[in-house]
Amino acid sequence: MNSLALRILGLKNVAKKGCRLTMKSLLILCRGNICRSPMAAGFITHHLTQPHSSMEVSSAGINAIINYPADVHAQAVMKQYDIDLSHHRARQLTDTLVRKANLILVMTASHLDTVTKQFITAKGKTFLLGHWGNREIPDPFMQPYEAFEKTYAQIELSWQEWKTRI
Repeated sequence: MNSLALRILGLKNVAKKGCRLTMKSLLILCRGNICRSPMAAGFITHHLTQPHSSMEVSSAGINAIINYPADVHAQAVMKQYDIDLSHHRARQLTDTLVRKANLILVMTASHLDTVTKQFITAKGKTFLLGHWGNREIPDPFMQPYEAFEKTYAQIELSWQEWKTRI
């Protein structure tokens, strides 16, 4: 995260060596909120470095398929890693969610552009999940199971790059 973004978030001292962000709310976004964002939210919640972390991790969709469960392939891939998405229901991104989040992670540059144009309060706190590796995470929707396995691997790699900074 650049120093300007840290100042906007009120976290100017984080840039010092050894400091980490203290997040209360992390929001993860994708298009429909049935594949990538619930997978990432489940993964991050499962892998938080602090076992009793008070950070709230949630997900939403830019064009959510409201109240739909996570895709069956997403659920199956995550179940292999003891992450249960069976209770997930898609929800639409709202101004309230954006305002509440300390950090918003999106899957593509297009999502980043849409969110920061639609929600002024998202500017400075919205980044690609693959920001540190300069990568986007493509949508596996309507693709075979293997595409969801690849999505999981990309989420895992991206989280490895974020976890030392949150």
